[in-house]
Amino acid sequence: MANISLSVDCEIHCCEIDHCYTQVVVIGNGPSGICMSYFLSGNWPYYNGQPHQLEFLQQRLIENQGISILEQDLEYLSSGLEGRSSNPVSLLFDNLHHPNADMGAEEESCLQWIHDKNRQIPHVVLGNGLPGGTWQQMDDTLLTLSLSNWMELPGMEFKKWLQDTRLQNDESARPDNNNRANVSEVAQYYTEYVRKMNLGDNFYSNVKVTSVKKLTGMRVINSENGEPEIACRRCRRLEGENMFEVKGIARHNDLGTEEPFCIFTPNVVLATGTSDDPNRLFVPGEDLNYVSHNLKKLEEAIVNEEIVSNSDPVLIVGAGLSAADAILYTQSLNIPVMHAFRRKASNKNQPLRSLPKLLYPEYNLIYNMMNSGPQSNKNYLNLQQHTLVEFRSDRTVLLKNSEGTEREIKVSHACVLIGSKPKLDFLPDNGKSYSVHTNSPVTCKGNPIHVDPYTMESNMEPGLYAIGPLVGDNFVRFLQGGALAVASNLIQKKTSSHLSSPNRLER
Repeated sequence: MANISLSVDCEIHCCEIDHCYTQVVVIGNGPSGICMSYFLSGNWPYYNGQPHQLEFLQQRLIENQGISILEQDLEYLSSGLEGRSSNPVSLLFDNLHHPNADMGAEEESCLQWIHDKNRQIPHVVLGNGLPGGTWQQMDDTLLTLSLSNWMELPGMEFKKWLQDTRLQNDESARPDNNNRANVSEVAQYYTEYVRKMNLGDNFYSNVKVTSVKKLTGMRVINSENGEPEIACRRCRRLEGENMFEVKGIARHNDLGTEEPFCIFTPNVVLATGTSDDPNRLFVPGEDLNYVSHNLKKLEEAIVNEEIVSNSDPVLIVGAGLSAADAILYTQSLNIPVMHAFRRKASNKNQPLRSLPKLLYPEYNLIYNMMNSGPQSNKNYLNLQQHTLVEFRSDRTVLLKNSEGTEREIKVSHACVLIGSKPKLDFLPDNGKSYSVHTNSPVTCKGNPIHVDPYTMESNMEPGLYAIGPLVGDNFVRFLQGGALAVASNLIQKKTSSHLSSPNRLER
């Protein structure tokens, strides 16, 4: 039996989950998974009566003010809403939690949260690292792209938490960086959120999920006593009930050991994000040891003084936010950079072009450098409209421009940052059969998981749900709506099975 341990602020939780049963398994412990756990732990949102600028939405909220949003018709509530998400329930939650946010307003939330332990739905959240997901792995010095208050999760105001934390750390004079937070602060917030919201018993860290398999109509019966073969009283299931088998490996870092585990559940929520598997160029030499596909390996080389200010330049490939972050990092250390990207810097599809200058001055600086001439910065050379041809063992890199002219450059390190895709190798065919275009890999923008927009349940596999970047919601403020949609659907399923009526809030 595998004992999986979670450490949150030195609190250790152990639980036998080998061959166990639970109502919901959430795969991924980033903001999506954390928010999902908050809803499933019996925290229900209600309209608090705060006036909303959208009169049609306010009228709908007033109609059923005493009934939780989770028990209302989400399609009706979200009809007609517009914004920066393609998922209607994400727009609904954002309009309620951050009214008028796209206009730069910081208005009070229209939600109040009521906790009732009797409304909890048993669940576990499985993650590779500590709660916070990839936020725990990013460069601590970087600033969030979103405004700091957009990083918060329900029930724990980020801005107040940040002020209190900085005061405790004697950092009250620290600049607010245009109302943006450091990545390290966001990672700490998510870790503390799990502890303060009493979610820790549901979280299992250092876990790798290896397979998710649908077992339709499965019954495991002991031939001698007629009881389920699985040694867990919670596993006595209705005959013919659809069930998923979730298998994985629990890593015990303190002991240096690994143990397998298996969980049976009727519901699986995919909340893995899309940054697990970096995109590749697929050119010769890309696996050489001086070529990396994430900022962390470049940071390690610099920390170990394998790269210094008088080294050959670092080659950064890509024109998105990750590439810009890598350039900012190397420039701050006076390390020369060559920056290769395939489009013109002025192309309308360049990600940095659309960012407001006043809000994102550091990214605007990089964008200006991308448009600059060769002499504008002695430590930066832009190679716009260049593609990579080959990485060579002597650290020479061959590139080609849009006219077909080749050039060789000598580098100390090459960092290829051209986006990433989700790692769904635990699903059949890497999840392709669950995507919009079933013959192509799952991607955040072009080929997300195909779900019902009001429940986030897979259109291909009942009981399988997806939230966050897997369905196109990359910003924390929007992914919470996906968790709302899943929780609402699970509650409706539970309600219909018990033939009970909606729970009206007594005021």
